[in-house]
Amino acid sequence: MIKHLFYIAAMLLFVQTAKAGEPSSTELLTTFRQEFVSIKPGQFMMGRNPSADDQRPAHLVKIERGFLMAKYEMTQNLYQAVMKSNPSRWKGPRNSVEMITHADAVQFCKQATKMMRKEKLISKDQMIRLPSESEWEYCARAGTATVYSFGDDPKLLDDYGWHTGNAAGNDPAVGVKKPNPWGLYDMHGYLTEWCADSWADNYKSTPRDQSAQRVRSASKYVARGGSWKDKADRCTSGFRLGLPNETKDTAVGFRCVLE
Repeated sequence: MIKHLFYIAAMLLFVQTAKAGEPSSTELLTTFRQEFVSIKPGQFMMGRNPSADDQRPAHLVKIERGFLMAKYEMTQNLYQAVMKSNPSRWKGPRNSVEMITHADAVQFCKQATKMMRKEKLISKDQMIRLPSESEWEYCARAGTATVYSFGDDPKLLDDYGWHTGNAAGNDPAVGVKKPNPWGLYDMHGYLTEWCADSWADNYKSTPRDQSAQRVRSASKYVARGGSWKDKADRCTSGFRLGLPNETKDTAVGFRCVLE
């Protein structure tokens, strides 16, 4: 009995010590703030004409306002600190959080904005949000006009992203692969990322600037970037999906914009 009580006390001490060593929400939010990359205004050709219907027509998009893009997909430890839960199947503190609906991602952005303003990590007129689809592709291309940000050869994808050819599951930490030319990681593969836009089957009527297309009561939202479940042809800079709002999948997550 005494040995049993001693064992329980030792385990409780171990758990308390482990928790004491974990970063606080303030520390995690501070790191999050430091990991944003400054994106300058510019313009680019969005979509590709000799491609799938949903990527046509190719059109010029002007990014008139600079913004900050998260260097990494949202990590599980930060999501846990802000939302007090971690729905991910593939657990790891610096793994990308998955099993996230579009509404979950939007709610995280709102809550993170409140917490970061309170901690004075951002100003009262700044906010965390999802990127628009055009902002996402602008960042994915990173000044390039090729199929991927590293060129046209899918054989090079192993160096830049997790896909069916090199991933056994969603279990690596963010930032293991090489970044794109603007210092953004995992834009090709790892997780498919929610954007702010409601889904459109093509680009005929989508915005020609960085604004998001929003349709009231939309049943689908845009997701970009391919995932560890996808082949190389779905991890390109231009690949896009329309996913039902309530989609929860081990291949779906998000990254944030700070503006």
